[in-house]
Amino acid sequence: MKNICLYFQIHHPFSFQTFRFFDIGEHKSYYDDLRIEREIQEVSTNYYIPTNNFLLKLIHQSKGQLKLSFYISGTALDQFLAYSPKLINSFRQLADTGMVEFAGGTDSHSIASLAENNDEFVDQIYLNKERILQNFGQNPKVFVNSDLLFINQIATSVGKAGYSAIFTNGAKKMLQWRSPNYLYFSEVQKRLKILFRNEVVSNELSRLLGDTDTIGKPDSIKQILNYLYAIKPEEPLVNIYLNYNSLGGYGMDNKHRFFRKFVSKIISAPSVCLSLPSEILERYMPVAEIGTEVPVCWKKGFHSSYYPGNNLQKEAIKHLFKLREKVKSIENQNLKIDWQYLQTSDHFHLMDENHPDYATTESNSGIYKSKYEAFINYMNILEDFRQRLKSEKRKVKSEKTIQKPIHFNQVKRKPVI
Repeated sequence: MKNICLYFQIHHPFSFQTFRFFDIGEHKSYYDDLRIEREIQEVSTNYYIPTNNFLLKLIHQSKGQLKLSFYISGTALDQFLAYSPKLINSFRQLADTGMVEFAGGTDSHSIASLAENNDEFVDQIYLNKERILQNFGQNPKVFVNSDLLFINQIATSVGKAGYSAIFTNGAKKMLQWRSPNYLYFSEVQKRLKILFRNEVVSNELSRLLGDTDTIGKPDSIKQILNYLYAIKPEEPLVNIYLNYNSLGGYGMDNKHRFFRKFVSKIISAPSVCLSLPSEILERYMPVAEIGTEVPVCWKKGFHSSYYPGNNLQKEAIKHLFKLREKVKSIENQNLKIDWQYLQTSDHFHLMDENHPDYATTESNSGIYKSKYEAFINYMNILEDFRQRLKSEKRKVKSEKTIQKPIHFNQVKRKPVI
């Protein structure tokens, strides 16, 4: 029996606005709030809610045969709660079916796994586990790192945090001659199993969903099924990992019809079924150990060897995590929230010349025209954040001095007569 696992990623960063050198210390917000709210309202109305309703209906119609898994970043959850609470309820309805699982991750889609010290990474893992339990009533078993980033050190931290498995990209440089269609275990954390994204099938399905002209034709289903049927019968597992927005937006009706046919073909096939990741972990034993000291990842538009990044990215990451101990020593929740959002991987992707925003000179989807502008903007924000931390520490120290209790020995007592 060949098991198809469908995973959907949902992530939205807190986008920054232009932050110049002269804005440092001027109490200016870091975030482009209007853009963030507009984007969440757009995806909620035209992507996620109608697709959630479609999938909910399809799950009931399939009588337990359609099963799905979601990774929703903590920054996306924060934005949903702020701008579209009904969207959270929509995902809870899917969770209540018992046919949908939620994977865990870092709470802010953080780059913390690249820091020299992994304490922040571990903190992020536990914060997100609590978030998934709070919002969807599930204790996640599979960990999805930001951009599916993986090296052996990450496996060690994830295993110690209590996860049963980690999901990463089936990059050739890690798998080499091996197939992504088996369950493996980490060479450094024997109890941690590893699930691999099938790049070929995932990319082809993503391509078809993005081509609204092709997707309406009868041959489109045959194209994706041919990729599945080409997989050797003895390989038991195919992990398909997509961005969830590929099922919504322009041509959504065609996309839903295509997906319905795709699911129907899988369900009706005698030797194929849809499975949840937790079922795979219970049903199969790992076939071999595997690991890597060279990072692999998956980020649309970037190659699997993207990390640890260029000099600009490395410099920004280094200066960011230098501030961790100062953040841990304060209680100001606004600063702690900013600390979380500063770690989101998207800010660092913008520091790469291959970012889609820089593909053409006409692109106006972002506020930057080059990786250097993105780096300078980020470092200005980081300097403002550093000064706020310093000011907060002075404030706390001053308050402690004023409220310092008088020691018993310092009290001048009147002599007893």
